Amino acid sequence: MIYDRFILSMLRYKQIRSTLTITISALILLLACESQENPKQPSSTPFTYTKNSLDTKDLISTKFTINPKLCEDQQGPDCTRLKLGDKYFSTYKPQQGYLYSCNGKDLNAPSSREDQITWIDFTEGTWNLLQKLWLPESTTKSREGSYTEILSGQERQIEINNLPLDKNIGDWPMTDYPLLTRIDGNPGIPSAQNISFSYSANPKETTPSCVSLGAIGVTKNGVVIYNAADARGEDALAREIVDVFGGHPAGNNYHYHFIPERLDNEFLDDGHSGIVGYINDGFPIHGYKGETGKEMTNDDLDICHGHKHGSLGYHYHATIEYPYTIGCYRGTPTSVDSTDPPPARPTGGPPGGRQ
Repeated sequence: MIYDRFILSMLRYKQIRSTLTITISALILLLACESQENPKQPSSTPFTYTKNSLDTKDLISTKFTINPKLCEDQQGPDCTRLKLGDKYFSTYKPQQGYLYSCNGKDLNAPSSREDQITWIDFTEGTWNLLQKLWLPESTTKSREGSYTEILSGQERQIEINNLPLDKNIGDWPMTDYPLLTRIDGNPGIPSAQNISFSYSANPKETTPSCVSLGAIGVTKNGVVIYNAADARGEDALAREIVDVFGGHPAGNNYHYHFIPERLDNEFLDDGHSGIVGYINDGFPIHGYKGETGKEMTNDDLDICHGHKHGSLGYHYHATIEYPYTIGCYRGTPTSVDSTDPPPARPTGGPPGGRQ
């Protein structure tokens, strides 16, 4: 009797297990079919930008990033691992790849919020240009920019109103962009200023000299150039928010810390970049390409970020790596005549230092 009950129990167990197996298999098949017939749709919830999410690929295609053509070729520095210029700042002597500054570091000057910056690897000392955040373009064009250049005897006279000649400017002030203002509290609004430059038309090379804060030159787009460092002596382009067209204001003084790629749009017969502006010592600064169209790096240039060859004589070059424009003056710099002298960078970041 006991044996018969055991056999009956085993038969029922096998029957239940078989039924469960068939049921589970059917459910799996049903779910698979439903997935094919109704593929998952993208969420309609807007992407939420958080400190961690800024490291994702979702950010790359947003209006807050740029993707220069310089970063798409196999020449020049790696745009995802550009050296952070903080340690390449000197007040002692000029060196290749350094900024030789007349001003020491002021660690009490306003700054961006380091703990909110996600595109800089502070351990490695590098930054990713493709992940950096930039202020989007303005939906309304700015006031007409102006640029006039006259050769008079041995002088090159340039007058600008310091607004972009091509009218390309960001959506300043950036107070409507909390994603950006939590990183950089710059409240500036660009406005027109009449500035004139008088340079030697035939500058001479002299002992290299240091570079001050404020305008160190001017682009042919009618906007002044500042050196690579902010008032703290740190890498301004890497750390601070600039607009997608390459500039930002100090108060109302719009300026570039590097040469926006779109300005490098004229080339010599051999592919060498044309002149994109002039530096305060009278020497021209060319775009990113050297002879045969090769992209320039610090290794191709001297301690002042320039060189000479052929009939061009001495000239500076733009690079996508620090110090971006010049490292020191190769000639004798002249002063800038402005109706509105450049102020220090406005407050808005952490007061008295870094957070």
